[in-house]
Formats: sequence, C-alpha cells, structure tokens
Amino acid sequence: MTENDPFSKELNRYRPYLSDEQFALLIAGSQQEAPSAIRINTIKTKDPQSKLRELKYKYGWVSQPLPFSDIAEQITSWETYPSQTIEHKLGQFYIQDAASILPVSLFTRSNKPLLSLDMAASPGGKTTQMIDAGSDRNLVIANDAAASRIPALRTVLQTWGSMNFAVTNFAGERWGDWYPEAFDQILLDAPCSMQSLRVSASHPHRPISADERGRLATRQLAMLVSAARALKVGGELVYSTCTLAPEEDEAVVSALLGIFPGVFEVDPEPADRYGVRGLIEFEGQTYHSQLEHSLRVWPFVFQTNGFFAVKLIKTTSITEENSSRISPPQSKADLKEIDQDTRQLLFDFLQKQYGFSLENLLRERNLGLFWRGDKPWLVPMALIENFPELRFQTAGLPLGQFIRKDFEPSSDFFHSIGHLFTSGIWTIPDNLISNWMKGYDIRGIELSGLTLGSLILVRDSEGNNLGAGKYSPNRLRNLLPNRHLIR
Repeated sequence: MTENDPFSKELNRYRPYLSDEQFALLIAGSQQEAPSAIRINTIKTKDPQSKLRELKYKYGWVSQPLPFSDIAEQITSWETYPSQTIEHKLGQFYIQDAASILPVSLFTRSNKPLLSLDMAASPGGKTTQMIDAGSDRNLVIANDAAASRIPALRTVLQTWGSMNFAVTNFAGERWGDWYPEAFDQILLDAPCSMQSLRVSASHPHRPISADERGRLATRQLAMLVSAARALKVGGELVYSTCTLAPEEDEAVVSALLGIFPGVFEVDPEPADRYGVRGLIEFEGQTYHSQLEHSLRVWPFVFQTNGFFAVKLIKTTSITEENSSRISPPQSKADLKEIDQDTRQLLFDFLQKQYGFSLENLLRERNLGLFWRGDKPWLVPMALIENFPELRFQTAGLPLGQFIRKDFEPSSDFFHSIGHLFTSGIWTIPDNLISNWMKGYDIRGIELSGLTLGSLILVRDSEGNNLGAGKYSPNRLRNLLPNRHLIR
C-alpha cells in the first residue's frame, strides 16, 4: 500500500477526524484481517456460556470476548476450525463477522411477543440473532430483495432450528406502503459499499467512486424511509452497514430525520456505553446533531471490521396526506387448519413415541397446526393473524407426512425439536459418529427397546442431536439432510 494508491487515499479522508494515535492504529489494522466470531444458538442450548467454554476446550480455540455479546467470541486460533465441527453443521453456533453481531444487540428485550422485520436478511446471521433474542417466540419476517439469495437464507434458518419465522422476497422499499406502523422492531442492515477499512479475504480493498456511493445512498434512504413508515410508534429501528463511508451512514440517517422531523429519537445509551460516536460533520457536510449518538465502530475500537449502527426510537406517528395502505402480492400458500381429531392423533403419537408434548410447544411458541398441501406444518400464528395475505417463500416448520395411515415426522422436526425428546432415542457409539456425519447408514445392528420401521433420534455421548434414522432389520438408514453432513 503506497501513499498514492486508491485505498490510501480513502484512509486519508478520515485523518482529520481521528487523533494521530487513532489514525496510526487505523493504518496498521487496515492490512490485518479481523478474526471471525462464533455465536451460540440459544434456542438449542440451555447454558450458552457453558457451551462456549465446552467448544473452546474441545477444539483448542483461543478467543477474545466481545463487549456487546456474552454468547459470542472472536476465535483467534484453533486446532479444529469452527466450520469443520459437528456442532457447526448441526446449527449449534453461527460463524459471523464479529462487528455484525452489534446491531441486533441494540434492540430492547421484551417479555411480550413482538413482530419483527429483517428487511435485507440474507444470508441470515442477524436473522438468527433476532430469533434468539425472542427465544423463537417473536415472529421474525426475514426478507431479501434478491431471489438468488433466498435459498441460502432458507438453509440458514432451517439449520438454526427456528419455527417462528417467514422468508419473503420483496424490495425493502415496499414494506412501508404495505404495512404502515405494523412492526415492533425492524433491522435494516443495508446493502452498502462494504468499505470496512480492513482487509478481508471475501471483500478485498477496492476504490469506491462518489457515483457508486451516491447510488447506494439513494437506495439506502428509500429503504430506511420504508422501514420508518412500517415501524409502530414506540418501536425500534436499527440501521446498520458494514461500511464507514459517512455518505452511506450518518448522511442517510440525517436525511431520514430531516424527512420526518420530530418523529424519531436516536437512543444515546449505546454510544455512551461503548464510547464510540458518529460524525456530525464530514468534508463540509453537516449532519443532524443526534448522529453524535450513532455508533461509528472504527476497526481499532474492538479489533473488528469497521461498522456503523444506530438505534432509532419512533416517538410519534408519521402523518402523510392522501396516504392509503397498498396491498402486498397475495399469498399462494394453501393453508388449511388441521381438524381436532388429527391434532389429537399427532399429539398422542409424538408423546408416545418420543415423550414430547407437541401441545405444549404450540402453546409456548404460539404456533398453529395447518395442512400445507397434504402435509402438516407448524405455522406461526402471528403470521396468520397479522399478515394473512402476505406471500412468503417458506414459513414455520414441516412436521412430517402421513404414509397411508401412519405418521412419519420430518427430518427438520427431528433437527429442531429432537433435543427435547425423552424417548425414541439411540446413543451412537463414538466410533460410528464420523461415518454417520458423512451420511452413511449403519448396518449390522440391533437396537434394543426401539421399534422396527420407526424413525429414531440419534444422539452422541455428549448429548448432541445427530438427526433421524429409520430403523430396519440390521440397518439404520441415515436421514441427515445434506446441509448437516461433514464431507
């Protein structure tokens, strides 16, 4: 990196806004890749801190804590890389850019069920964090405008084991028209130039033109205005980017505050807590004074990539002349509520076979039992009650299928709920785990006390849920989906 190369010129934009010591740290850190973090799945883990300690010991991880999460740490060295572990394949933790864990942590926890929207969700890391924050009891709509990114988003949520979610594929700019003042919490982690001011294998340094920044800022503001309109009074809106370009950060939020004067307050508490503050002036442009309370996370602050986040609280309704709600594209889902006799059949089967109360699960997580086509599904009731016409790509969890008169649970159901089973379980010997996780069947076995022809839950000696197998004479057929296999 030379003084006249494009990236050095970018760094020099920030020299007037940093002390000499801070600027030297920025330069030094710009050529060092920030370590990734792992974040524990709290809907599958009773004691996340203990799980984190267990994983660090088991795989020889050396880590450093993050001030904005007690269930995530940056992994600085390892004997086994996190992505190569059984626990990662089973969705027990998520590998994530450390700084990107900050935005969701800004939301206030609530004991009441919330309606939440992740407006630009793929690949889904922050969505899983929103799901965890509500213990999978809040409805989280995970939206992304790019159809090509939906499969990855769907896979992440399936692997995480959540049920109170819906995946949608719409432009973020539309939600404010379709659902004015409908959501309690909205995350807009906006598409951006990704100029985190730190080298990354996936995002190498590159010059960003003023024209590109301008186009991005225009879209970011349109999406932010939509989010502002879709947020309830008293609700919380977190806007974030993985760039430190003020044109995409403070300038965008400042424009929103100008469009809706007196409607939003920037929460000052996070900036006070972490000692990082946004800019209220940059290169001759002045921003709203409340931007002092935003979070401009320089790479040297937490030894992460650079990041920007701000928490906005809606204090009063947005009044717009001649405004009327526009209906979204209509749902194509063929959902029909399951009759009481079939419900009881399912309750009795799962209680007898696995010692598991589906009835309690429906009540605790506010789920409904619906036919989707000819298969029973667990569907969030908050979706049915609040967004009945919304077209979604997927929602909830497939419970299984009826084969003639016999019910067979889905592999997704085993993966999501198996840790709650108390019967119908086989503990696999340690020497067979490697082949099982590669997708191989187990042959030449007899499983005492388990019923031939049934699906059983496979666990290892550590209590990890290794999915379902179908028990046939002298054989356990492996039903692990490809996404869980270790090749």
